[in-house]
Amino acid sequence: MKISKMDRTLGCLYGTATGDALGVPSSFLTPNRIRELYGWIDTFYPPEKGHIYHDGLLAGEYTDDTEQALALTHSFLRYRKVVPEDIAKELEKWADRVKDKYASPFGPSTERALKAIREGCPIGESGKYGNTNGSAMRISPLGIIHGLRDSSIEEIVRDVYQTCLVTHNTKVAVSSGAAIAWGIAVCMKGETDIGKVVEETIKAAAAGEAYGNDIPAPSIGKRIDYAADLAFKAKSPQEGMDAIYSYFGGGDLCADSIPQTIGLFVLGKGDPKNTIEYAVNIGGDCDTNAAMAGAMAGAMNGVDAVPLVWRETVNKVNHIDMTPVAEDLINLAPKWQVAE
Repeated sequence: MKISKMDRTLGCLYGTATGDALGVPSSFLTPNRIRELYGWIDTFYPPEKGHIYHDGLLAGEYTDDTEQALALTHSFLRYRKVVPEDIAKELEKWADRVKDKYASPFGPSTERALKAIREGCPIGESGKYGNTNGSAMRISPLGIIHGLRDSSIEEIVRDVYQTCLVTHNTKVAVSSGAAIAWGIAVCMKGETDIGKVVEETIKAAAAGEAYGNDIPAPSIGKRIDYAADLAFKAKSPQEGMDAIYSYFGGGDLCADSIPQTIGLFVLGKGDPKNTIEYAVNIGGDCDTNAAMAGAMAGAMNGVDAVPLVWRETVNKVNHIDMTPVAEDLINLAPKWQVAE
């Protein structure tokens, strides 16, 4: 069955948002603690009282993963290209709007970089130590745009680098953002072979290593390859989850989060429901990893593969409808200016 560009775009957006919201209660919990509290998460729960990041959020409420993806979208629509200075402004505006909602609206790399910019640090220099997954968690709109315009790896990586300059200007973060963005783009183009998608994410990760400040970090591409291999060889989803978690732990460092995300995409065979459920039950940075894996799976299989009850709940709780966002991104794609 042919999946329309609207269905793929909506699938990616709702894969991001539902994965994010489903992962709220389990974020930064261990697998054992998740089982103790929830059994198996396949619906929305509020986080337990005193949660380190999400205390007070509602069941079905999404977090900075989706919010920052929408912030990037606003900037993209305004300029029809990546403008790092405007991304910084969008992130600051969003943080000011939600300052009473979170203990801190940002991850560690983004918080440090924006503080430096406020103190006069130039963009680019501001993000030179960013090594966490913020560069990749918000990248889905760029993956959608480049998938719709049938871009090359080289084109998408140049744009990913521009989005990273503000907060994550390091080789490991650009490599991570490139892997997720290109994975989404390849799925948007209609690729259904899971192995080929993984191969493309590894190529993009390697291409991303040409950009950014060089800090101590392992190869994202090699770690993706290892995580995917664990998933392909697993005899059951639980065996695969156990193996992936034991090696990567799913924390917010790029080196852990991005390989685990793509391993779970493989384990779920690109199905949004299965992929997201594995991601929110495995432990670690569950909301972010589920948002990224859900974005890829939603782009591959379209919006109808994301459970309707999940989508309706996210719409209701967050007062959002992703259809106008999808329409804007589809209309933007042919007008997009790739970074030089």
